Amino acid sequence: MANKPQIRTNSSALIAMIADEDTITGFLLAGVGNVDLRRKTNYLIVDSKTTVKHIEDAFKEFTTREDVAIILISQYVRFIIRIISDLY
Repeated sequence: MANKPQIRTNSSALIAMIADEDTITGFLLAGVGNVDLRRKTNYLIVDSKTTVKHIEDAFKEFTTREDVAIILISQYVRFIIRIISDLY
C-alpha cells in the first residue's frame, strides 16, 4: 500500500495544519501530510520554542497557497495568533 502512486486531479487540494506535535502526528498517520517539489510541507509543528512570528508566517503562507483549501489550527495556537487570524 505504501508504494501506491498518488492520483492528482485538477481539483485536488490540501489540508494545512498548525498545531502541537501530537495533533500533527495523528494527521500525518492518517495520510494528510504533503511535501512539494520545493520541500515545503503543509504543516507546522508548534512547541515551546516556536516563535509567534514563525507561526504567523506559516499562517500567511498557508492562506496564500493555491493548493491549500483548509487550515486546521489548534485552539492553543489560535489563541496565540488571534489578531492575525481575525483579520483574515
